[in-house]
Amino acid sequence: MKINLTPKNSIALLFLSFIMQETHELAHTGVGRMICGCWGKRNFNFWGLCKGCEDPLAILATYAGPAYSFAIIWLGYYFLTKRTAKQKSIGFALVISTMPISRVITPLFGSGDEVFALNTHFNNHTVSWILGLIIVCLAIIPPTIKAYLVIDNTRKILWFAAMLLIPFIMTGIVVFGLLQGLVLSNDILSNYWILGSPMIVTLWLCVCLLVLLLTGSSLKTILKD
Repeated sequence: MKINLTPKNSIALLFLSFIMQETHELAHTGVGRMICGCWGKRNFNFWGLCKGCEDPLAILATYAGPAYSFAIIWLGYYFLTKRTAKQKSIGFALVISTMPISRVITPLFGSGDEVFALNTHFNNHTVSWILGLIIVCLAIIPPTIKAYLVIDNTRKILWFAAMLLIPFIMTGIVVFGLLQGLVLSNDILSNYWILGSPMIVTLWLCVCLLVLLLTGSSLKTILKD
């Protein structure tokens, strides 16, 4: 299969990545809402349980984000095993949009959801760090390798590296740099609205969903025979 990027499917893939980042956070807060009975406050890169929630099951909210991302990347793996270029394209898009680099980097440096959650059980950061990194690598690396092996472009290493890095970098610039660092930090559209989120967070998700609605069909064309 050849990577077949066009302006339309590139935009679709980028905004799918934005949506994956946002729904990862919603997985945290949604499970927290189910357990605690109320929404915890959040922004683009931080979430919490609602005030006063001391339910021991609330730790499941921390696991929910990684579990969601792992489920998506393995769904991508499943589609990559199919025969048609359209199915493989969807699988490739799902793997790339989960931003595997992001999922590996945080436990690599001893932080992230997995390490934090495990440390609540072991109360030993080193053990939690090692175990968390192993779990993440086992969950992330096989689908990522599968996505790499399915393409046969010239200079495929450079192509694949670009595909992994660009959504990761653009999320850092647009979501954490612009929206979190400039808009939300300056109290623009920062009033908490629905789902425990500031207005800008919910509006951003709506924009991303609209863009994907308009361009999403092109995700089936990312790979071609």
